[in-house]
Amino acid sequence: MILQYTVLPEHENLRLDQFLSFSTGDEISRTSIQKWIQEGFVVHTDQKILKPSYKVKEGETFLIHVPPRKKLSLEPIPMNLEILHEEEEFLVLNKPVGIACHGGPEDSRPSLVNGLLYHFKNLSKVSGETRPGIVHRLDKPTSGLMIVAKTDRAHILLSNQFQKREVEKRYYAWLIQCPKNSTGKIETNISRHPTERLKMIVSEKGRKAITSYKILKTLSSSKNRNYSLAEVYIETGRTHQIRVHFQHLGCPIVGDMLYSRSGSEFQKYGLLLFAQKLAFWHPFEKKRLEFELPFPENFLLFEKEARFH
Repeated sequence: MILQYTVLPEHENLRLDQFLSFSTGDEISRTSIQKWIQEGFVVHTDQKILKPSYKVKEGETFLIHVPPRKKLSLEPIPMNLEILHEEEEFLVLNKPVGIACHGGPEDSRPSLVNGLLYHFKNLSKVSGETRPGIVHRLDKPTSGLMIVAKTDRAHILLSNQFQKREVEKRYYAWLIQCPKNSTGKIETNISRHPTERLKMIVSEKGRKAITSYKILKTLSSSKNRNYSLAEVYIETGRTHQIRVHFQHLGCPIVGDMLYSRSGSEFQKYGLLLFAQKLAFWHPFEKKRLEFELPFPENFLLFEKEARFH
């Protein structure tokens, strides 16, 4: 896989490793990027010899030749997991920010799977050997509620609920600017970006994606920016769906390093998107289970400081 990035005006004079870290949107660790630069996997289109500290200039283009896939580590690793509900065959947890649900070829850092393997002897194998227990996923920079299956039969029954759209998922997001309509439903197709392979785009060739939203409040800043807090529901679960849909409206999520040109300005807050509510049917009993989380600290801090941005 080859990734290509061109320097925009707002990124001029950044270190090369910092620029590429911003450009890949936290999908690849900065440590990995530094290593790839040193090993020659990052190429300047003018064939310059590169170092991680190289200061990039507007208009320059860099190619990342992602190294061959390494065998994913399934080593159990101690990890502080916030378990909200646990039964013999499944559990619900609050996934922290900055941890991928499962390992990938671009990132060697521990994933949620490594932590699950440390805490639980048995996890379902329905999603394959490299994704034990993972019924559904959240993006690495997104925090919030997730279901994990311990047995295959629980996994199958829970997955069926997602497929039948019987699972209620409520998210909250701070947006840059305000959508034209205070409530709405976004229905598009989403597919992989043709050249930036870590990104998704709205495309007729993609798969159907449906996102509904309601704007709860708006804030203005001293820099003549507006921000809005959106309550979000998704009927489908496409990769990066919420992030892509709000970018499509011209209102990217605050702190989105992958889909917002100003994402790096809000690095201290991280991506301001989290999965706040999860409701589903108990896989073996006739009862509805519902879980909700309070707003995380980064959401509250941004609301206090938004006027300065």
